[in-house]
Amino acid sequence: MNLGRNKIVFLGIFFFSAVFGNLQNARAEELVGIKMQPSIIEERADLGQTYSWTLRATNVGAKTQEFYVVKRDISGLSEEGRPTFANTGEKTGLELAAWIEIASGPITIAPGETKDMPFSITVPRNASPGAHLGSIFLSSEPVRPETTGIGIGYQVATIISLRVAGDIAEEAMLREFRTDKIIYGKPEVNFITKIENLGNVIVKPRGPVEITNMFGKKVATLKMNESAGAVLPKEVRKFETLWQDNGLAFGKYEAVMSLGYGEDGRKTISAALGFWVLPGKLIGFTLGGIAFLFLLIFVAVKLYVKRKLGHLPQPTSPTVRPMSTSAVVVLCFFFLLLAAVILWGFLAV
Repeated sequence: MNLGRNKIVFLGIFFFSAVFGNLQNARAEELVGIKMQPSIIEERADLGQTYSWTLRATNVGAKTQEFYVVKRDISGLSEEGRPTFANTGEKTGLELAAWIEIASGPITIAPGETKDMPFSITVPRNASPGAHLGSIFLSSEPVRPETTGIGIGYQVATIISLRVAGDIAEEAMLREFRTDKIIYGKPEVNFITKIENLGNVIVKPRGPVEITNMFGKKVATLKMNESAGAVLPKEVRKFETLWQDNGLAFGKYEAVMSLGYGEDGRKTISAALGFWVLPGKLIGFTLGGIAFLFLLIFVAVKLYVKRKLGHLPQPTSPTVRPMSTSAVVVLCFFFLLLAAVILWGFLAV
């Protein structure tokens, strides 16, 4: 009996220690962190000129940390907008990291302390015109970062985007504008847009998506790429815009998208598409009601005819037989089909 109690006590202590240890580890991870400002630098630049900025790094954790400075070129963006970083020496056409002059560290920052990190960029005289992208990382280890953002091994980054003067080409093309389905059971419609950048500078296409119902009434106006996400030169990026409505939606809808990009939004991209919102329950109730109405009319007419015939002298020949049950079913099915065709034709107008 005592042995059993000892086992229970031991298991309880083990469980408590495991949970407490995990909480302690989670708490320790929360107490380590670094914040760097600004998170993004976007500037125009001229050939042969030098530009200077200052980054501010703040230790928001609970212990003193050493950080290393790592420079990397950005080779592109995923369709969802996540940066991909170039390998050392890789040619991307958007090179910038080699132009950056900054102390590599290590930098020791106490809890709550902020340190300034001045740096400069000298644009080569033979740099290609258009977009150039790079990043400056602070990392807890002197290794090459794989991703950007906070929370990946205490790595944080400032993204630098320069637009070098010269022969600038701003040109974008719509690759795709669609919904993820054609027919929806309720108004929760996801619009998918893919934009290809054919130029040599970053473009940020954005604008309204207007939705109208089958009567031509505008029911919603959405904002595509409201956060001004960028599309890099020679890249394709996907944007998603969601329309949700708590009201009653039924029938065919049309969405018209009008995007602007470039200097002062002078260049535009437009497209239109149609989709359906057909709530299953509403359609079922409607067709069921129509079928019931036709059946009720049919039964009423049959009873009326039977009553009228009952007051007439019975014929000797030929004998009039009542309509069979199968004939009634076929007739009801015909009326139901006719109602469905009429309803569908009305919606397709």
